[in-house]
Amino acid sequence: MVTGFSLLLIITAAILFIVIACSRFKWHPFLALLIAALFTGIAVGMPVKDIALTTNEGFGNMMTHIGLVVVLGTLIGTVLEKTGATLRIADSIIHFVGKNRPVLAITVIGSVIGIPIFCDSGFVILNGLTRPLSRETKKSYTAIVNGLAGGLYITHTLLPPHPGALAGAANLGLGQHLGTVILTGLAVSIPATIICWLFASRFLNVVNEHDSAAEIQEEELMHLPVFWKSVLPVIVPVLLIAAGSATEIVPMHAQLKNGLHFLGSPVIALLSGLLLSLLLVKQSEVPVFNGWITEAIRNAGPILILVGAGGVFGNVLKKTPLADLVQHWVSNGTFSPMAFLLIAYAIGCLLKTAQGSTTSAIIVATSILSPVAFIAGFKDPFPLSLLLGATASGAMMVSHANDAYFWVISQFSGLSMQQTYRSFSLLSIVLSICCLLVVLLLASALL
Repeated sequence: MVTGFSLLLIITAAILFIVIACSRFKWHPFLALLIAALFTGIAVGMPVKDIALTTNEGFGNMMTHIGLVVVLGTLIGTVLEKTGATLRIADSIIHFVGKNRPVLAITVIGSVIGIPIFCDSGFVILNGLTRPLSRETKKSYTAIVNGLAGGLYITHTLLPPHPGALAGAANLGLGQHLGTVILTGLAVSIPATIICWLFASRFLNVVNEHDSAAEIQEEELMHLPVFWKSVLPVIVPVLLIAAGSATEIVPMHAQLKNGLHFLGSPVIALLSGLLLSLLLVKQSEVPVFNGWITEAIRNAGPILILVGAGGVFGNVLKKTPLADLVQHWVSNGTFSPMAFLLIAYAIGCLLKTAQGSTTSAIIVATSILSPVAFIAGFKDPFPLSLLLGATASGAMMVSHANDAYFWVISQFSGLSMQQTYRSFSLLSIVLSICCLLVVLLLASALL
């Protein structure tokens, strides 16, 4: 096979092809990833008979790790959305935080509601809170909108069960260590959420004219499900996964350990969340419930295809001598683990800025990094989770016109493109840098 500098040129060409095909020619990332994987396999001299096998293995392995997890996560999010549970959680958080701190309240809402549902769906659902909250508190509408958008964005990027974090974890061999991924993601996302609140409150506190539509009426809130039913499908899976991860570090009886390990596996934990979400379905909604399931599965399909394509590209890279090349660099002290985290961040930045999708950026970047992460010194779940955090931090930089979420914020909030550039695009840069700094701080203290 091709080695040395020629190998780096081939891989660089494949990455540039993905970036240009998606950003300049508007190809779907699935097609770009698949063609790049085949090109890389042929160009490095991989035996032709092995290329198709490697392709199938990469796709199948990725589905084995997270296929059901993505489907179940999408199902839970759809049920919470359709039953109004997300609005109930949001209303409860507003009452808890207080209307005198609306930007803090809406940022926390975005961070919490963003756990089970995608950031664009969450913004569409919760945007109805922004105008009445701005009117009631006499606070900046732009600041409130960006607090919501930023909170959703942080969770969507850093935490499972979102497909970027899940696929990135699977690419890096963390499929059975999602508890560690969640804990690391929380350690990064909590400071980022605080920064989001402070930045939106102090630097995006501008006056906007806005209409009086989209107010949530008190009568509507009365018909929402109760809080404990609404929050169970979100909290229970997280607690189960955390308990399953605890079995690896806390001594316990073998039977208890096996039971918690079973319940804490991502599929069982999310299946438990889905079953608990059925408590939210009213008798009158039963006839349309199957339609919700169909809609959720339809939404999960494109995500699974993209995740699988990322697995294909990553598997092809694993078969190249790239790992041997990086091992040579590491043995000669060419770069340290901290430098490798910065490389991961830079790859995430490049892919996100060029093609717009945070999920795609994380999937492609971790596919590139996975063959060499072990050799670079990232062997255990926590260091690998930090590597995923650095990659995801880069995948926040920067949300602009090629990002679908950018347009969701602009269109549903009523902010112009220029206003969205001056607010959310700027906020995404701040959040990206903040998350990187937290990752580097954790790495310097614990690695």
